[in-house]
Amino acid sequence: MARRGVKKKDHEKLDDATIGRVISLLEQEKPITKKAACEILNISYNTKRLGDIIQEHKDRIEFTKKRKAALRGTPFSDLEIKDMVADYLCGESISKIADGMYRSIGSVKKKLKDLHLPEREKNTDYWNPSLIPDEAVSDSFAMGELVWAARYNAVAEIRGRYISNTSYYHLWVFGKHNEFAYQPWWELGKLEVIKRFGLEAKQFIKTEKPNFAYRID
Repeated sequence: MARRGVKKKDHEKLDDATIGRVISLLEQEKPITKKAACEILNISYNTKRLGDIIQEHKDRIEFTKKRKAALRGTPFSDLEIKDMVADYLCGESISKIADGMYRSIGSVKKKLKDLHLPEREKNTDYWNPSLIPDEAVSDSFAMGELVWAARYNAVAEIRGRYISNTSYYHLWVFGKHNEFAYQPWWELGKLEVIKRFGLEAKQFIKTEKPNFAYRID
């Protein structure tokens, strides 16, 4: 798709929802003025730029529609799956992943389930972690292994094991956390898909927090 290269300034409201609203208002029976449209978008009054913004938005919608139609019913490529897995495990929403791949939300959800990846439920948190899928349950993990940490909804690396009445693992948690943690084995899940697609730990670092992994505990 040819992009018109409309650049967005920080204060401008050029998200899809706002642009779509402006288009609807301009195309209604009694349309708003172009000046009013610019005000809604929080841009300077410029009819040419307004037209470019609207046309780019329409082009993007049309391109997305065609790409989704072309991909509908076709299998995911290994590259698509690799990117999908990395994005999902980094905390990206399924809807955003689907949009970026020009796939339906339903097809992405099904593929993630087929890969036995943990489901990130909205009603879970640190004190109420989601259940690990049966296929990913294990009571033993290797040093350096990348696993799913249910309490953090993030990928973590096994750094040590402590055995008392049960087994607790010392972790380095990636994602937005970037910190040490401890979790029992039943709150950790195998991520065989990481090995399958050769994903590395550095791909799961998604934070601006300083890295204190070198510190001595």
